[in-house]
Amino acid sequence: MQPRIIKSGMSQHILPNSSMMIGVCMTVISIVKLVGIQKGQHRIAELLSFDSLIFMVSASLSYFSIRNESMELTFAVMEKFADIAFMLGLAIMTVAGFLITYEII
Repeated sequence: MQPRIIKSGMSQHILPNSSMMIGVCMTVISIVKLVGIQKGQHRIAELLSFDSLIFMVSASLSYFSIRNESMELTFAVMEKFADIAFMLGLAIMTVAGFLITYEII
């Protein structure tokens, strides 16, 4: 008998939030370009564009895990990776926020 995988349902929360965070990244990139931070403007925009890509990976994995709920093992693996990608995206966004605020770059 195989152990039953518990479905956490996190994918249903990760998907809309990842999509929203992509929009936040695009908005901040636009603001950085308009305001024109002198030091490191391009690096911050590049960091945020990379961050939006990570959120896209998170949203995609979350979507595919929802679509494959019937395959319990695939569901659990995709959901776990979606969660990891989402947390990584949040960490990078926090770093970008510090870089913008304190003009470290």
